[in-house]
Amino acid sequence: MNWYEKFTPEVKVSILEKWITLLDKNLNERFYQTFLTNHAGLFLANENCHLVIAKLKLGSELETDFVTLTDGFSNGNLFDLIEIKQPNATLFTRQGLISADFNKTIQQIRDWKRWLIDNKAWFKKYLPTTTTRVISNSHIKFRIIIGRRLGNPYEIEKRNQIADELGAEIRSFDYLTDKFKSRMFYPTAWLSDENYMYEDALANPFYKAITDAEWKKFCTSDQISTSHFYSKHVEEILRHRVYSKISKNY
Repeated sequence: MNWYEKFTPEVKVSILEKWITLLDKNLNERFYQTFLTNHAGLFLANENCHLVIAKLKLGSELETDFVTLTDGFSNGNLFDLIEIKQPNATLFTRQGLISADFNKTIQQIRDWKRWLIDNKAWFKKYLPTTTTRVISNSHIKFRIIIGRRLGNPYEIEKRNQIADELGAEIRSFDYLTDKFKSRMFYPTAWLSDENYMYEDALANPFYKAITDAEWKKFCTSDQISTSHFYSKHVEEILRHRVYSKISKNY
C-alpha cells in the first residue's frame, strides 16, 4: 500500500485537528515554525511544489522563515519567500495604526528585496531561475503569514492596500488551514522527462522542509537547473528527503 492509499480522510482530519489545536493555544512563533517545518509538504507546498526550505539565510543578517520552490516548467523556477508571525499577532492597534509586529514583517520584506537586488551572484546560485528581477516580472514572490483572520472590512482593505504597495501577499494562519482543507492531493507528480518510476514518491506530501545548509550544499553539488527543476533533480531530491513520523503511522 503506497502513501496515497494510506492518506485517508481520517488521517487528514487528524492532522487538521492538531494544527487547529496548536493555533488556538497562541504559543510562541517557534512552535508554529516547527510544526510547519515538519509538515511542509502538506501546508506550504502545492501540486507543482515538492521542496520547501526552512530558515534560508540571505547573507549573514537576514533570514527567511520558509522558501518554497514551484516548478514553472519552461518558464523557470518560482520561489516564494515567506515570513511568519505568531497567530496572536495583530496587524493594527486600536487607533488603527500598524502594529509593531506587522511593521517588523513589512520591513523584513523590504530588506529581503533590497538584499536580493544588491546580491545578484548569490541570487543566481541559491534561487536559480531564468531571471534575477525582483520588483517586476519576477520569479520571486513574497508572503507574510500573520495573525488570525480579520473580520473588520476596513482593516481588510487597509491590509490589502499595504500588500499592493509592498508587492507581497499578506495572509492569516487561517488561510493555511483553509488551504490544507481544500487542497487536492494527487497520487503522482508530473515530470516532463518521463521519469515515471519517481512520480509516486515525489508526490508524497509528508516530507519535512530542508535546512539552509542542506539547500546550499545541494546548490553547490551540481549545476542546478533554472527550469523543469523536478524533472532534472528528482533523484537527488528523493535521496535527501526526510518524512514526518505521521507518514509511518497511518
